[in-house]
Amino acid sequence: MTIQEAIDFVLLVIVLIIGIVCYTKLTKAFRVLTFTIPVTLLFDSLSKLSAHLYKTNALVLHLECLALYILYAMVYYHLFRRKKIKKFTFASTIAIVVFAVINAIFLQPLNRIFPSYLYIVSNTMLVIFSVLLFRQMLLFPTSINITSQGIFWFNTSMLFFSTTMFLNLALTNYWAEHKYRSDMIYDFWYASYYILNILTGVALICNRKEDGRKMTA
Repeated sequence: MTIQEAIDFVLLVIVLIIGIVCYTKLTKAFRVLTFTIPVTLLFDSLSKLSAHLYKTNALVLHLECLALYILYAMVYYHLFRRKKIKKFTFASTIAIVVFAVINAIFLQPLNRIFPSYLYIVSNTMLVIFSVLLFRQMLLFPTSINITSQGIFWFNTSMLFFSTTMFLNLALTNYWAEHKYRSDMIYDFWYASYYILNILTGVALICNRKEDGRKMTA
């Protein structure tokens, strides 16, 4: 295990502990968000095992990308207020699942090729969801300071991570094409995950505190 992997693991465990401790006081959306942590830990472990045994972790990455997208889409579904946007979220999730199957069979075989197409499509949808949620926050403001809202930190983490994923993929392809050393890309990739995990933890803590304020209001 590299230092970067160890840091990522520690952050995930810390966020998981936060989620477990706060779970009963979280809203439905943030309870779903909590489940993304053990799922990530599970797939990370399976990815390393697959790479060791079969010299490829493509299959695990296909499944991980799809599983996490479905969970994040569920979070957004519970956060959106308007029925039309909820229906759009549900329909787009079905479409992503269908695309993932087609991609795994015909475009990027799940046992051999990294699912870059699925990453691009799923992260594009998450960026759209994020923009729609920020728009909702502007249309329906609350009395709670924005930096104390779990929804703000969650949405910020999604927008940041999904947009940086495009840069990560582009730089990875460019570096590979020109045969540059991949150390910088490797560090940048993990830095994106660190920020995602930290902001997820902040979102869970803030959502728990929001619940407490509502109860005492």
